[in-house]
Amino acid sequence: MIVRGSGVGGFAKGRAFVVIDRGQRNPFEDIPPGSVLVARTISLSDSVMINFKNVVAMVTEEEDRTGHASLLARGLGIPAIVGISGCLRDIYNGDRVLIQNLDVIVNPDLSAVAEFDRLRREADPQLSLDLL
Repeated sequence: MIVRGSGVGGFAKGRAFVVIDRGQRNPFEDIPPGSVLVARTISLSDSVMINFKNVVAMVTEEEDRTGHASLLARGLGIPAIVGISGCLRDIYNGDRVLIQNLDVIVNPDLSAVAEFDRLRREADPQLSLDLL
């Protein structure tokens, strides 16, 4: 599945961490390292509960009308793709997710991963420096 949103583009690769039930005390407390955070929306009040050391990107279902997710993403230097209608229905915990500019690719095949790696190297030549 490939869908395009808006927000703060970039490149990220990780496993989905989907937050649906906000009835718990802190639905963000168990985010594993290397996660793409998927939620209906991410507010500034949510940000105090999120360990952003473990988050490589954010995907939200709602448009970021207030700009909170985009503001957080810019400050953290990570992508935030917003306005992905149905992402809570179509993305499950543990799904492999690639963020490629403003595209969200869920459970990519090997050719999509190879293309992602090529585009990422081209976008940031420092990722492919040979320091030996």
